[in-house]
Amino acid sequence: MLVLFDIDGTLLHGAPEGHAHAMADAMRTVWGVPVVLDDVWATQPAGRTDREIARLVLRGHSVADVAIDACMREWIDLACRVHAQLANAHPPPVAAPDAQAVLASLKGQGVELALVTGNLEKIGRAKVAAAGLGAWFATGEGGFGSDAELRADLVKLARERASGRYPDDQVVVIGDTPRDIAAARADGVRVIAVTTGAHDAGALAGADAVAPHLTGALEILDR
Repeated sequence: MLVLFDIDGTLLHGAPEGHAHAMADAMRTVWGVPVVLDDVWATQPAGRTDREIARLVLRGHSVADVAIDACMREWIDLACRVHAQLANAHPPPVAAPDAQAVLASLKGQGVELALVTGNLEKIGRAKVAAAGLGAWFATGEGGFGSDAELRADLVKLARERASGRYPDDQVVVIGDTPRDIAAARADGVRVIAVTTGAHDAGALAGADAVAPHLTGALEILDR
């Protein structure tokens, strides 16, 4: 089995302020527009890819799509560098209290683990590592916001990068937003939603199952 984990609101708790600052700072530098932190939050970023968030913010500042596309790779590189520079300026990310135990249990059962997240890869991996979870996720695997702008593309990509070839019924996404659910559905795989982010069980009713935390998701997988 392959289990694909979202990061923010799922593996990690708390607002990713350093991440949002890095995105805004890099947009100001690359496109020369007066982006502020509130512009990032206004996109309702939960479940979006960083590239999609950037596009929405920049459109709000009247930047044309052709100009966005022309500098997107430059922005990705700069945002990752700025995030690394800001590492000590903002509170570090905090792992979900049961994350270590759940990941250890799955790994002990021979389950392959990977990340599927809208985070740019270097930022996402840095956050997971800072929270003490980096060792569970192999480099070269997973799907990230630096790979594609559409979240629905990331599940397919993570499956292609996995060490094994898993049929649809052997792949499970674990996330905390309706967009995680939609991405799993787009690739025809199952999804367990956890209510540890900004959405309650009602908003996540489109998942195959909803759990109050990662431990609950593990219990569902075990069944």
